[in-house]
Amino acid sequence: MFEVRRLRLLRELSRHGTIAATARVCSLTPSAVSQQLALLEREVGSPLLIRDGRRLVLTEAARVLVAHTERVLADLEAAEAGVAELSSTVQGVLNIAAFPTAARALVPAAIARCRAQHPDLRMRLTEQEQATDALKAGDVDIALVYSYNLLPRVREPGVEIETLVEEPLVAALPADMPLPDGPLALGELAERPWIAAQRDDELRVMLERACGLAGFAPELDFTSSDYTVIFALVEAGLGVSLVPRLALESMSTHIQFREIAEPALSRTISAAIRAGSGRNPPIAAVLAALHAVAAEVRRDGEAS
Repeated sequence: MFEVRRLRLLRELSRHGTIAATARVCSLTPSAVSQQLALLEREVGSPLLIRDGRRLVLTEAARVLVAHTERVLADLEAAEAGVAELSSTVQGVLNIAAFPTAARALVPAAIARCRAQHPDLRMRLTEQEQATDALKAGDVDIALVYSYNLLPRVREPGVEIETLVEEPLVAALPADMPLPDGPLALGELAERPWIAAQRDDELRVMLERACGLAGFAPELDFTSSDYTVIFALVEAGLGVSLVPRLALESMSTHIQFREIAEPALSRTISAAIRAGSGRNPPIAAVLAALHAVAAEVRRDGEAS
């Protein structure tokens, strides 16, 4: 019988490629990871890893184990959820990870709603971009993640996704920039300097791809990971930017924002959980609260 902890390490190695990266994700030392994988290889009785430069490549036997590991972990999550369902009280500690926009616009109201309904449930929030690694490692129970419509979403094994909000990307522009009424074609901004996201690599790729579809390459003079900085640069007339609509909550009153008619650009915010864990009462309760808050955000967006 193979030990689940060692199978999980092999699964993480298959995703990250090196012992050092796997150790960081799993909060272990590289030597501990190597020792556990050596023990697993001995249990299997067949080589699991082949070195290719600095990376380790999985053998066919290892790939078979990883495929089964995803199913084993999902079954264990489902078993834990089934046992937890027998309790009539939603209680315990639940860890949530969210990127900054969602941490501001969705999570506080969801936690407050859930706390009012389930006072015995303690919820903890950490701010983190695309926290699927932490989710799969068991460090968080729900991760709020995002994807852009021009960038294909790669399905993450062992992770289930529930869509919360789909929001348009809008152009943030200086208040005094003369423009025709109505939604803009992105090509109308081709001659303008651009301000791009720095930490959100996907948004930057999205910007470059959208501009490419509009027939130009953006002149990227400034980058920042802080929307308030981006908006300050726009307000000063130093460029234009492309931002998700939810980011407009921190927008200066001296900025105009306009919808993009061509190409259509959007971001989808979702809640990610470990496969099989959705029936666990604390997770189900927080997901329900997130969906309720997301519905309010969608209604507000449609009314604005």
